[in-house]
Amino acid sequence: MKFETRTFKKGDIVYRQNDYETCLYEVLYGGVTLYQNYGTKNQVLIKEIGPNSFLGEMEVIEARPRTTTAVATEKTEVKVISNEDFGALFTEKPALVMSMMQQMSARIRELTRLYNDACRVVSEAVDAEEQGCEKSEKLQSERKTLSQIYHAYLEVSNGRDD
Repeated sequence: MKFETRTFKKGDIVYRQNDYETCLYEVLYGGVTLYQNYGTKNQVLIKEIGPNSFLGEMEVIEARPRTTTAVATEKTEVKVISNEDFGALFTEKPALVMSMMQQMSARIRELTRLYNDACRVVSEAVDAEEQGCEKSEKLQSERKTLSQIYHAYLEVSNGRDD
């Protein structure tokens, strides 16, 4: 298996939200930031990715368009893993696949934490309203952040068959 590598300068787009590609990337060096609604007033930073991390794997596994835009945060080199090579990795490089699965598990764990935070914020807001209390600045700030994330998600999901 011979993998293509690509080099990006700071600010270069690795891939764009809603593009359909049949490859994923491993960051060899440098860094990539994932955004929803990149370059708009509704831009939301989703995740920062560093060396030895993967991006774009969900879209390859699900055969769906990209849900984020990936932007190089510095000079960055990535390994391009095609859909065909991805299948071969299971037998030829199982440790690499295990690393990818561990990273996906960590992201799911982080999303679960964010979900629990969102539930807490909603619960605290409802409690404050029921008690007739003003919401704290911290709670207002958390609600605003969650609202921005939610609206970015709606824009990404619009028109998809989830």
